[in-house]
This record gives sequence, C-alpha cells and structure tokens, in this order.
Amino acid sequence: MRSANGGRQVAVSDPEVTTSPASDDRELVQQACAGDLAAFEELVRRHQRGLFSYLYRMTGNSSDAEELAQQALVKAWQSLRGFRGGSSFKTWLYRIGINLALNFRARTKPTEELVESMPAEENPAEEFRQRQRDVAVQAALAGLPRDQRTALVLSVYEEMSYREIGAAMGKSVRAVDSLLFRAKQNLRRLLAPARERGIV
Repeated sequence: MRSANGGRQVAVSDPEVTTSPASDDRELVQQACAGDLAAFEELVRRHQRGLFSYLYRMTGNSSDAEELAQQALVKAWQSLRGFRGGSSFKTWLYRIGINLALNFRARTKPTEELVESMPAEENPAEEFRQRQRDVAVQAALAGLPRDQRTALVLSVYEEMSYREIGAAMGKSVRAVDSLLFRAKQNLRRLLAPARERGIV
C-alpha cells in the first residue's frame, strides 16, 4: 500500500507491525508536521495493517478495503496539522477510516468475497473448514447493525479499549459497552445456523 502527499508517494513497507506507545506516535506526528516525510512513513508502517484489517471486516472486500485505507492515509496526511493529541494517533486515524467506511457502505452494498483465511494448512480438509468458518463469521459480521459491527471489530480484532473505541466512534464508554453487549448477542444468534452445522 502507498499513500500520497500531493502527488508525492509515501513508501510503505510490509513487515509485521507492532504498535508503539502513543507517546512515540505523537513525536512522529510532530516531526511529520515539521515536514519529515520519513516520520509519517513510520506512522503508516505501524498502523496500516490494522487499519486495513478493520476496513476489510467492515466492507468484506479486500479491494475496497485497500482503496479506503489508501484514502484514510492520504486524508490523515492532509489533516495532520489538525491532530491535537486529545486521543492517540491510532484512534484518530481509525476515526477517519470509520467515517470513510460508513460513507462507503451508504453508497454501496457489501460485496461478498471469499474471506482470505490464514496460510494454507498442510491438511486440505482443515484448510477447507477454516475457510468455512471465516466465511460464516464474515457473513455474521455483515449482518450486524453498523455501530455494533464497528465496536465489535475494534474491540475483538484491533484490541482497543472501550475508551479508545468511544473516541474513535464519538461515543461514551457506556454507549460502547451497550453496543458490544448487543453485538455479541446478535452475533451468537447470526452464527447459530453455522454452529448447528458444526462450522463454528
């Protein structure tokens, strides 16, 4: 994935991402605001994979997720001087991604796509079962109301705290708690047919 700065390309590497403390991110933001493109590239390297993962689970399509992640990173670069540090850079970036995902879903219907599962198992039967589980979970997530899906994805897959989720979604911690409670209830209901068939 690559992000642009007014036509300039921000190279993005693919190594495993390990999120650094928010204080380190803020230092990089300050450096990037001062014109240090390498600092912004480091921010992208740290958070691009998680952002793509979130957007993929929201759209159900890797191409759409890639495009939205690109848009989010470009918008983050363009709006970087507006980042006030009231939340972590990650939370601020995900809020941009959330808004883009919601606008995208308002314009289009989710595209069904075979979920890209974990690397192929040596056992073909186990690989097939894993793909079935992935498809069932993706379909169940797509069936949740958008706020419930957003909160659940940020909590389970991105391991955000309730406070971080609230900051990203513009909601109180109590509202996040309520969303997650209902999301888990609905997800169990939506997964019931797959559970009865022994898929999940």
